[in-house]
Amino acid sequence: MDLFYGSEKKRATIGKTEWEALKKRHGNKCLLCGISEKKLGGFPRAHLKAHSRGGTQIVPICPNCHTRYDNGLCNQTELKKLGLNKDQYKKVLPKKKNHTNDWIG
Repeated sequence: MDLFYGSEKKRATIGKTEWEALKKRHGNKCLLCGISEKKLGGFPRAHLKAHSRGGTQIVPICPNCHTRYDNGLCNQTELKKLGLNKDQYKKVLPKKKNHTNDWIG
């Protein structure tokens, strides 16, 4: 978190109606594993290209797949479902955080 107010980028968001339509277009299921939203009680809004890299496209991915996606653990089959290849995937992953300066003592 930044110490100065107003210095963080505002996240791109979509409205509830658009989000519901996007999920419905994908059968209200996780794009990667296919688990139903109903079974989980909802999906987080996942950026296909990480927000830290300027991404704005939001996709329905369950929390487990979202974590795997952000950690660079998706396989070829999963990437194909998202329309990505390995090289593109490397470019859209979240930027690594430098935690060495997080604590000021």
